[in-house]
Amino acid sequence: MTGAIDPGAGSGPPDPGAGPPVLDCPACDRLTFVLAACPCTSGGDRLLVDVGQWGDGEAYQDCQLCQGVGTLPQPCHRCRQTGRLRAQLVLTLANVDTGAVASANVVPGVVEPARWPGDGGSWHLPLAPLLRELASTVGAASWTEAGNPPRSPDGPVVLLPSRWRPDLPPQTRAALEAEAIASHGHDAWQLFLGRSAAEPPPDPARDLARRCRLADLLRLDLVLEARRRHPAADLTWHLRYEVPGGPVSTDALGGADDLAGAIVATGDLDALYDLQARGRAAPAHYLTGGDRPPVDPPAVDLDQLERRMLADCTDLHTGALTAGAQAIWRDGRWWHTSLRVADTAETFTESGTGQIYRRETSILRRGWQPPAPSWRGPPVPYVDCPDCDPHSRLRRCDCLLLAERADPDCPKCSGAGRSPSALPCDTCRDSHRLYRDLTVTLTDLAGRVTHLHWQVDRHGWRAGDLTWRGDEHTWQTGEQGWRAGERLSAPHVATQPGGKPVHQLPDPFRLATWAGFFGVRPDDLTELDGGGEVRHDLRKGIVTLPHPGADPLTEYLHQASRGQPGARLFVLARRPDVPPLADLIRLVLGLRLTVTVTLVDHVDNAGDLRLVQGEGWDVNIEPPGLPVAPDTLPARPTPEAAIGYCLEHLELAVARRVPDDPTQPIPVPQTPAPVAVDDPVPLIRRLARHHAGQPVAVHYDGRTCRLLLWERGGVRQLCTAPTLPTALTTLGIDPR
Repeated sequence: MTGAIDPGAGSGPPDPGAGPPVLDCPACDRLTFVLAACPCTSGGDRLLVDVGQWGDGEAYQDCQLCQGVGTLPQPCHRCRQTGRLRAQLVLTLANVDTGAVASANVVPGVVEPARWPGDGGSWHLPLAPLLRELASTVGAASWTEAGNPPRSPDGPVVLLPSRWRPDLPPQTRAALEAEAIASHGHDAWQLFLGRSAAEPPPDPARDLARRCRLADLLRLDLVLEARRRHPAADLTWHLRYEVPGGPVSTDALGGADDLAGAIVATGDLDALYDLQARGRAAPAHYLTGGDRPPVDPPAVDLDQLERRMLADCTDLHTGALTAGAQAIWRDGRWWHTSLRVADTAETFTESGTGQIYRRETSILRRGWQPPAPSWRGPPVPYVDCPDCDPHSRLRRCDCLLLAERADPDCPKCSGAGRSPSALPCDTCRDSHRLYRDLTVTLTDLAGRVTHLHWQVDRHGWRAGDLTWRGDEHTWQTGEQGWRAGERLSAPHVATQPGGKPVHQLPDPFRLATWAGFFGVRPDDLTELDGGGEVRHDLRKGIVTLPHPGADPLTEYLHQASRGQPGARLFVLARRPDVPPLADLIRLVLGLRLTVTVTLVDHVDNAGDLRLVQGEGWDVNIEPPGLPVAPDTLPARPTPEAAIGYCLEHLELAVARRVPDDPTQPIPVPQTPAPVAVDDPVPLIRRLARHHAGQPVAVHYDGRTCRLLLWERGGVRQLCTAPTLPTALTTLGIDPR
């Protein structure tokens, strides 16, 4: 830092001498606990309960929780077991680009009540003007609530009790306003993150056209779906990507009220989330050149598309309602089909009450299957998984992990070698197949896609690629590192402690080789489904053989393809879109919180491919005054990855800053001119190189920087200084 922030300046309610009103908790009446209905009452006095056909509220007489009483004492979560509620709501808007922070302290009498639009009898506290004023103060043109999906930018809705009227005495009005504000105690400090540049208004038709082009490039189906949760329920709309040939997804949570809402609310990564589970049963095929993907996005008539889907939600001959409809973008056009109920599946779950809950799930099918895509090649060969039973939960027992034969005294399998498990099979991830070949799709989701074909054929090993180069608008096909009749070598590079050999595949089979094509670092590669880190083995082409005679590529492909949809691995090659670390620290200090940046340098592991390589980062935000102690070893491969993870959970640190004692006010941070912070990335790297293999950290509390070193006995403080460069100079390390 080049300056300091006084944690006490600009915080607290407008009147420091008076805290917010405190009310008795109406839920527990200051007892800190409540008598809640036991879960068994939802099913009634029955052992077998059909989900959705609830009982009359009678307690289950053999309940293992309440013993048939029907009620259970539980901690009062509304007041967090304090017995009292704080009538205070803090709205904070922070500009991510500048670090400026402004807050509004909502207590009775601050906001003038207004009538609810369209309802002449209801009153509420309008908070939208407050947020717009805060945005103007920090220079934010657009903002979203931290940690929550996109919704109204007007802030929370504070409805006043029906007893509130403008002609009531001032004290009565204030008491009713306090009651309404206190009802938001579970989320009493709400953080909004703003950007200086205004975001363009959503254009569902243009966005859908872009996704159609992306689906063609990725060789996936773009599926629009309207589905009924129950036969007489309203339609919910969904958008997602799927591997062609798979069944209709049985899990369609959430959804929007119309097609345009589903397009706007579903981002690219959201549409790809859980692709692995949805495509587990899809047939695996090679990719061929097929039709050339379009250069420009196709034109989409959103109204016509929605009307056609609504028509498919009704049977043309009988007029009966169908289970829904789908519009599938494949091969450059839309294919429409209705959804029908093909069967029902029953699942039984034992509750903590001792009751058995039976849930019936409708298995849907398409009324008409679109033709296979033009780019689908021959099937990918596979063998059945030897370590699981597709018709039961039997899996390879853990006693076989370190031995060739099952232990006859094993408490799980008694020597059978298989035992029941609720976890997926570690060998195939419940796909029940081990593929011999694999297609790897790398993309930046901005128009550049590369398909890598890793396979074993009669000539040896083969690694080819189909590449859509967005800047050249052409398909290019090629083969890397393979010639007919030549077998590529995979040298032996290490040996595991148990004696298993470790081999490294040549460059075409290392994902790190292909990262440069997208202008990113190998550590920036993440899984497209869920954003998980790409394994070190895949980045470096490392495989551990089960025995010395095994073929390295065959084992490598078995491990890389396990559980992947259609024998395809999808990888995102894109740097995280996050602010620099110095900007994040400036923002956190403006919120009157503390931040700890931790780094471990694994330079000593260089050359030993069995061990972790590169760096491990962590960025942790906490309320001030807490001891700085290690939680877990820093494991994010880049500072950008650590920043992205930190921003995803920023609202949790804000929630921890709310005092447990309701008589203490919530801070109201105001930081119109945030301090400048030196970029800590190169500086902490110098410190980490001096302590290779040990986590080092810099802790910012708004006034000082503390340098810390994680040791086996705990945390050792190295020094304290006003700024990070000064701290390094004190330790004799040149900060330049």
